[in-house]
Amino acid sequence: MMIGTDSHTPNAGGLGMVAIGVGGADAVDVMADMPWELKMPKVIGVKLTGKLSGWTSSKDVILKVAGILTVKGGTGAIVEYFGSGARALSCTGKGTICNMGAEIGATTSTFGYDEAMSRYLKATDRSDVAALADSVAEHLTGDPECYANPQDYFDRVIEIDLSTLEPHINGPYTPDLAWPISKFAEAVKENDYPEKLEVGLIGSCTNSSYEDLTRLLLWPNRQKTKALR
Repeated sequence: MMIGTDSHTPNAGGLGMVAIGVGGADAVDVMADMPWELKMPKVIGVKLTGKLSGWTSSKDVILKVAGILTVKGGTGAIVEYFGSGARALSCTGKGTICNMGAEIGATTSTFGYDEAMSRYLKATDRSDVAALADSVAEHLTGDPECYANPQDYFDRVIEIDLSTLEPHINGPYTPDLAWPISKFAEAVKENDYPEKLEVGLIGSCTNSSYEDLTRLLLWPNRQKTKALR
């Protein structure tokens, strides 16, 4: 568990942590070795199956979740992602998802420790940390029965098949207006949105990773219309 004074603290959920951002007063309690108190949060389980394909990215997972839960649906809750699809995501992808948990008001978001995290630690010159985590890996994730019968253990369960997940455009005006790319043109007409999409936020400190930014290098090599399809 980690307590931090930055809104990006939950990013560490992508490395198997329960990382919660707090204000200065709470941080002082922690630094002074006093108990840190929090109302017991609910736990929302997001079961991921399948694998991402095409232009779909990890960011589309949290955009889809935002569309389901709305900007307030995660308030007072920890969101835990699990399943074969969760294990198939990259470590930086998991970090992006956890970082953007703020968009649904979540206390924090997390993934269980897995091989993707171990590879990431080793690739970023932290093999010693990976070795320690690998030695206690079974304790850095949930108990198997929780995932076998999620309805019995989570307060709410959401299931997403990554194989059928499309790239999403969220908005305008609020991040929980989640439009799969195949439905976006229809949404523009029905809601009288501007027909010309002029600006798209690709990356920023709160909602992206270098994985998303590298896609910009690929974009000029494709016809835009084909990519949007």
